Amino acid sequence: MGERVVRNDEASGSIPLRSTNFPSKVENMYRFYCQDADFSRPSVVITDTHEIHHIKDVLRLKKGSLVQIFNARSQQADVVIEQVNEAAIHARVKTVRQNEETQAKVILACAPPKKGKFEFIIEKCTELGVDVIIPLKTKRTEVVFSDDKWPGKFKRFESVAVNAAKQSKRSRVPQVHPMMPLPQVLQNLDPNGLHVFPSLHHHPKHIAQVLLKADKQKPVTIFIGPEGDFTPDEVALAIKHGCVPVSLGETVLKVETAAIASVALVKFLCRN
Repeated sequence: MGERVVRNDEASGSIPLRSTNFPSKVENMYRFYCQDADFSRPSVVITDTHEIHHIKDVLRLKKGSLVQIFNARSQQADVVIEQVNEAAIHARVKTVRQNEETQAKVILACAPPKKGKFEFIIEKCTELGVDVIIPLKTKRTEVVFSDDKWPGKFKRFESVAVNAAKQSKRSRVPQVHPMMPLPQVLQNLDPNGLHVFPSLHHHPKHIAQVLLKADKQKPVTIFIGPEGDFTPDEVALAIKHGCVPVSLGETVLKVETAAIASVALVKFLCRN
């Protein structure tokens, strides 16, 4: 991912920095997510109660602390805290970075495993650089997120993704979709993308063979089935929609292992 660094006056076009008395940059700054932050302005305000608690009560940061904020537009800024109170954190923008998209998206459509392990999948795949995560409903999916429970689940999943992006120094938080049936996901695939469909149905090609030949400018969708795997009919339907059936090797992997390993292979073999 490319990165362009600008001063705040360049980002705004008309608002110059009023002071140059900023602390020198440190290597490991604390990072916070402010979804709607507008870095074209000379200052930003954090109102998220979780982030305020983290800054004020956990880290006990004070006026003059240098931290980093990133927003939902792949922008991040080094800022200096100017005011800390119960309702908001006020900070002055020092340097703005706009991360340019240089690679096509990596999309993970994964059947959620039992025992809450989908959060673990979101966390680790966010760290690895996945862009979109789709909870996948198949014929054998045991964990189903109903419409009435989805808002609570989504809030939790988004929090996991945000925290993983902060920890891994990503400037983009992956988009988490509501649960979607396999046929719906297949019908909405990008016709120009690569769509790999691992299963245990004795496919001759290993996923690495396919990824090594992949076009780096095209999006990659990874399908991960539930415990018990995809059914033969689901594999046939995926192939009909242009998916490439692949193997993940000789051993049978758990859902979370298969998801993390597949995303890691995509990032290593056909992105980096």
